Formats: sequence, structure tokens, C-alpha cells
Amino acid sequence: MTFTQLWGCLLIMTAMPLLGAFVSLPQGRNHASRQLIWDMLLGLGAIALTRYFFPPHSPWELITLLALTMGRYWRRQEISLGLVWGGLLLHDWQITLTTSFIGVISLTLFRQVYLGTWAVLALVFVALGLRHGTAPGYWGAAIALGGVLGWLNQRAGSQQQLWQLFQPEYGFLNLDQPLMAAKVGQDAATLSQLKALGYPVLPGWILRPGDDLQRFLTFLEPKGDRPYMVRLSSEKPALTFHIPTESLRTSAELEAALVNGFSNADLGRQALLIQAQPSVLWSGITYSRPPLPYSRQDPLTEVARDFITPLVIGEGRFPIFYGLADPQPLGEVSAPEQPPQTLLRDVAQLSRQLEKHQGSPQAMEWCFTGEQLWILRVRPVYHLHPVWTREWIGSLLPQPLSPLSASLLETIVPGAIASLYTALWEGQENPRNITFISHHRGYSYLNRSFWERLWHRKNFNVADLQSRTGLMGLMLRHPMLCYRYLRWDWQWYGEFQGIVHRFCYPLLKTLKMIDSHPTALGLADRVHSVEQITDILELLLGFWLRGEVILWRKRLTSGLPNFLPPLPPRVQTLNQLAVDIRAQLKAEGKVGRGHREPLTRAALFAQLAELPDGDRFFERLDQWIADYSDGAALPWELAQKRWRENTGAVRQWLTDLVNQPRTAISPVALSAAQRQLQQTHLQQEEVASFYEMFLAQLRQHLLAIAQMWQKQGYLEQPDDIFWLKLSEVKTLTTDPGSQDFSQLQLKIQYRRSQLSLDQEQGAPPDIIYGQLKTKTDVSSSCSLQKLQGQAVSSGAVIGQVRFCPQGQLSTGWSANDILVTSYIHEGDLAMLPQVGGIITTQGGVLSQGASLARQHHIPMVANVAVAFDSLQPGQWVRLDGRLGQVELLDPGALSTDAN
Repeated sequence: MTFTQLWGCLLIMTAMPLLGAFVSLPQGRNHASRQLIWDMLLGLGAIALTRYFFPPHSPWELITLLALTMGRYWRRQEISLGLVWGGLLLHDWQITLTTSFIGVISLTLFRQVYLGTWAVLALVFVALGLRHGTAPGYWGAAIALGGVLGWLNQRAGSQQQLWQLFQPEYGFLNLDQPLMAAKVGQDAATLSQLKALGYPVLPGWILRPGDDLQRFLTFLEPKGDRPYMVRLSSEKPALTFHIPTESLRTSAELEAALVNGFSNADLGRQALLIQAQPSVLWSGITYSRPPLPYSRQDPLTEVARDFITPLVIGEGRFPIFYGLADPQPLGEVSAPEQPPQTLLRDVAQLSRQLEKHQGSPQAMEWCFTGEQLWILRVRPVYHLHPVWTREWIGSLLPQPLSPLSASLLETIVPGAIASLYTALWEGQENPRNITFISHHRGYSYLNRSFWERLWHRKNFNVADLQSRTGLMGLMLRHPMLCYRYLRWDWQWYGEFQGIVHRFCYPLLKTLKMIDSHPTALGLADRVHSVEQITDILELLLGFWLRGEVILWRKRLTSGLPNFLPPLPPRVQTLNQLAVDIRAQLKAEGKVGRGHREPLTRAALFAQLAELPDGDRFFERLDQWIADYSDGAALPWELAQKRWRENTGAVRQWLTDLVNQPRTAISPVALSAAQRQLQQTHLQQEEVASFYEMFLAQLRQHLLAIAQMWQKQGYLEQPDDIFWLKLSEVKTLTTDPGSQDFSQLQLKIQYRRSQLSLDQEQGAPPDIIYGQLKTKTDVSSSCSLQKLQGQAVSSGAVIGQVRFCPQGQLSTGWSANDILVTSYIHEGDLAMLPQVGGIITTQGGVLSQGASLARQHHIPMVANVAVAFDSLQPGQWVRLDGRLGQVELLDPGALSTDAN
């Protein structure tokens, strides 16, 4: 043995066990494919290192694999056949592949795991011994490695999952494994994820299309004291729902439930979730956010005794509890229906934990055995999507917008954000079809759900940008994203300047020529100019948002999240004028230390007029107004006058600065990162100045259209046009016959009155869940009687009663029909999207039928016990889902009513 081989022996005996023990991916069991590939590469590397000291196909290569395997078992009490298989591929790939293929076929046919494992190992190492047995010690090394592997395979029970393909019980997926929604349905996939995170998920198995049903029944072996329940996992929640079939105590009952669980329409594409059913004391459904507009955003829980099926389908009346720290009943609850307060608090807090983990409001079905709380199903509250937030946009648009300004933003924001999305992210989702911005009571809200879903899908964490380690990890996970972003960042300002010269300057020149001949253009020309300006605004807004993203990233990565940007040029210029005025007044004795009362605007300008060089200050102010004439305090509010139209606002601003000027700060040495941030801020101000120019032009063209309508008698004053929407303005100008101009003033008056009512409600909520608009109808003054029920789905509608007893499905429904039934069942789902409203005599707020009514925006009132007795088919009623009321209307008075 040479000296080099002696060092090789020492390395194999000492380093290889440590390599097998400590070099392993974290959480390998939850990422079996990644762990397998890693182990194979480790085995390949170990054999390659051995060949540096010994010739190929030597017995020392088998001893190396033996040392790796023993180190892995010593450290983690498991073995990795990936280590051995990867090493054997380099050792002798022909023998390894051939014998492995024969062994896999044998295991697939006979499914005898322990005997099959020994057979495969014996086959591999006998074949290797026959081929390389002439080398001294090779047979001993082969027998030792094969024997140790077989022995460890029996002792390391956790390694049986490696053979799950060949065992009957492992041939079926269960919730202990990582599952994909595309294969097993979203319900089972979500439960498997939560179970891996340690949540108390009830154990279960998945029966997929094509699985052996009889073998599955043999595996479960249902008995009288071990019942099961079956639920559809791959359902489409917007179209249907599946009632869980419970208390299946025999193989025949379980088989019937499994067979009946597949619908003919989706046969071969569904997956069933089978769970062991415990003995239940309480069960319920908890929404992490209330599905109706309650005063607080606390969890809402509906509770039933025994198991959950009646609550899911809405068969009966169930107590409701509202709150997070101390849930209280809504209405009177008898003592037998009162669950323990600790249970209500636990499920409410658990629902909030799930919402935080999933990123959106969640509906959680659960059961309680008296000792253990189990999660049965977790699903997003679809009608509470998306989540709208005032975060960030509230600082840009702090006040409610006029309908025209709001509609402008709703028109151009999707295209502007789509330019960001398509530049950075890849995917089949078309961002132009997504509503990114909406308005509630005039206030602007952004769609937070889209970005949370995108970041979760792309495994993108904003916190990674705040540290070098996280930034390096982000670059390794998303190299193409980082490359696209850097290119996008570097080219931002250059692309903006190109757009300005190619599109902005030519259009501005054309618009200024139009301004010089305002009477030469008709309505069609004005609308064409409005469309051109809107397109340019969408483009400029995209560049401005791009600049905001770049500034946000630079603040985080440079460690300057609170960096104060320089004052915009317009503010600097006006502030300098205020400083000079104050100094001059102080020199003239007009302002001094004893002068405590702030100057009013009238007093300030009266004193300026008396100064010897006061004309110079007036000239500087006029020049400032000329330079920044297109600006405004809120430039996106088209109804707000620009500074050239409202010089009084500029003068008041100047007065405020004279009273409290911004004192100049002596310049300090800026770091390179600070200088870069400062430069980007100035470039962003340049982008803002251009979109302000076009917003001013858009306002001017809209007022020109309004003046034409005023001359024709359609509007009382030009400013009324800002109470219309942009699409309405375009429709009225391009197709005047499609709308009745006589209704414009009524529409404007209604929107003005609605704004007054909205302002009485105070500040807007920071977060809103679900659609911002609900189905509404005017109230009627011809009510004969009111029936009180339970508010289930918001909205109001007037229609005719139509009975549909349980199980008697009928056809020919219309939006004027009010469905009256006992509760919503699966058979009623076909008619559900067609009806105008729903009244049930039973049911709960959180039942599946109520959830679907909210999702389809259908007003619904539940628990109207006297509905069948008090209502008549064909009778006109007004249904108010927000108040939970049903009003019986007088047909005679209704014929003369506004409806």
C-alpha cells in the first residue's frame, strides 16, 4: 500500500462517517425529491474522491459507501439509499441500472417490502461481486455493505416511506405527506400543509381517480367503533359544494359513500378525502372575519352539538358567537347550546392564526372531542376576496375623489401596474383583467390580495432585501427576477426620456395649438383628445410607479429606510421666496420677536404692496405660478382647480411659509447611497411634473365638453361633469342617443347626496374585505308587513315569491324571483345564480348555501320560520339581506311606486 493510499484509508475511516452524518439538507423528509438528489450527488462525490486515492472499481469504494451509511444512521437514525445508489452509479453504472430495474419490477409485482429489500440488495451485490470479485477483498466489502444496508433498513422505521410505492398502505396518499392541489384538490393540499406545520388536523387519506377501491377498503377496515367520513376534496367552490357523509361504520357504507361521491360530470377528475371520525361533543364553522358588515372585524363562529353536517347544509338553527378574546352570543342562547367559553376563544384565535398564515380571511370547520380540537377543513372566504387596503395610497390620495377622477384611476391603474408585473414576473395570469384599485365612499383602495398571492407563489419575502444574507438567498432563488429587475432599474430614466421626446412633447404641442383655437373643435375631437391624454397618463403612471419601486428597493438595500428626500423644486423655490419676504419684513420692522400673531394672507400682501421693492416679490410669485401652473395640491383630483386657476391657494401657501418657513439646513457630506437616492427622487419629480401637465390638459378638455353641454341645457354648470364617470362621458359624446340627457342632473344630485351621507360616516376603514359594491334597491313606502329573519347576505332586492320545497327542483327562474325554501341543498345550486333573492326557514350564517349566496352577491335572509305561512306565491316582497328583513308589499301601491 502506497503512502497516498494510506492517507486515503484514514480519510475514508474518519471523514466519510462525518460527511454522511452532517452533510444533509434540512427538512429532508418534507422535501423527499430534493433530499434524494442531494444524497445521490453526495454519494457520487464520495466515490469520485475515493478514486483520487484508489483505482476505479476497488473494494474501497464500497467501504466508502458503508462509512457514509453508518454516519447517517449514527446521526439521524435513518439510512439513505440515495447515498448508496448514487455512489454505485459511478462505481458501475451498468450493473446498478440493470439490477435496479429488475428489482423495481419485482417489488411492483410482489409488493413484499422486507423480503423484496433483501432480494434487491442481494441481486445488486452478487452481480457486482461476480463482475469485480477478482479484486482482493471485494467480496467481503460487497457482503458487508449489503448486509449492513438490509439490517439498517429493518431498524430504521422512518425509512419505510422510501418504499411507499410498493406497500399497499402507502399506495394511497394521506395528510401526513406533502400534497399538491392539482392532484388531490385544494382542501386536502391545504390540510396537509397545515398538518406539517403542527396544526391539529384530523388524520385522513385521499382516494384519487384510478386508485384501487377494494384495496383501499381493505386497508381502512371500517368497524362499528371506528367510523369514517367522506368529503370531496377537488370541488369547485364557485359552482358546488359537497356535504360530508359521516358515521360510515361498515365497508359497504364506506364503499357506497365513495362511489356516490363522484359526480357524472366530473367523473375521473375528482379526489375524495376520507377521515377518521372522532366522537364529537361540539363542532362548528369559524370565519376569521365576519361575512357581513358588523361593527368590528372579529371572528364569527356558528356552533352545533354533535357533528357538523347539519350546520354545513344549514338544516336547523344554530347559535352564533362573535368576538376574539371573549366571544359573546348574538341573541339569546340556551344553556344546553352554550359551548365552553375557552373553546370559543380557542377556535377564534386559531382562525386568526390561519388567516395570518394563508394571507386572507379563512373559513375553518372544526370539531371538539372534549379533550382535543380538530381541524376538519380550511378554505378561503371567497366572497371576502380581495382584501382592499388604504396602506400607501392613503398618503397619496387622503381625500375622497370625485366620480370622474376615481373612474380615471380605475381606467389607467391596471395598465400601469400590468407594465410592472409583466416586466418582473412570469406567469399565465393576465394582470390587465385584475382590478387593482377600487373606491369606497370615494376613497381609493388597492388590491392587497393579488400581491400577497404573487409573493407567496414566487416565494418572495420583502424582508430578504434588508440584509446581505437574505439578498444573496433571493438572488439564488430568483436569478432571472434579479436580472430582469436590475435591467429594468438601469433603463428606467432613459426609457422615460425616450417616451417624453417621442410621445409627450408632440402631444403637448398639439394640445397647446388646440387651446389657442378652443371653438374650432367639436365633441368628437375633444373625446379623441381625452383618449390620447388617458393613454399617455397610463404610460406616465407606469413610469412613476416604477420609480416608486426603485426608490423603495434602494432605501431597503442601502439601509436608509427613513432617508429624507430633498424638497421638490417647486417647494424649494416658494420656500426661498417666503424666506426672502420674511427677511425683508423683519428689516422693515413689520415682523419681529414680539410679533406673535401669524400674518393673514390679506395682511401679508397688503404689507408687500407697501414695501419699496414689493413689486419684485410679486413678479417672483407670478413667475412661480407660470412655471408650475399645471400643479395642484391633489393633482389626481380633476375637480380641483390648478394653481393657475386658483392663485388664492398659492398665496395662502406662501403665507403659511412666511409664518413658518422651512429653515435652510447647512449642506452635509452625503454618502454615495444618499446621493443616488437624492438623484432618483429628483428624477421621480420630473416624471410627476409631466403627468401633472397632462392631468391639467385633461381637466381643460373635460370642462370644454361640459361647457358645450351647458349651452345645450344638459348641465347646470361645467363643474357638474366631474360627478360623472369617464366611461359615461365618452358614451354620451360618441353615442348621444344611448342615454337620456334629462337624467344627468338626477344622477348628479343623487351622487352628491350620497357623498354627503358617506362623509357623515367619518373616516374610512383602513382595510375592507370583499367586493366594495353590493346589490341595492330603493326602499318602498308600500309595506304591508315585515318578517324578521337572520341577515345572511347583504343587498336589497324587490321581487315575487316563488316556493321551492326541499328536493323539488324546478326551472325557469329569473332575477325577479325570490326563492323560498327550507334550506339550500346541493340540488338547489343549479338555480342559485338565476334568482334575485333567497328566503329560508332554517339555516345559518356560515352554511355553504349562505356562503354561495354571498359569493354570487344574492341577497339572502335565513331563519324566517313563518315564510311558508305568511307569504303567497307570486306576492311582491322587498328582501333586505343587511337587516335580515322581508317586507310584504301592497300590489296596488306598488304599481304607482318608483319601482
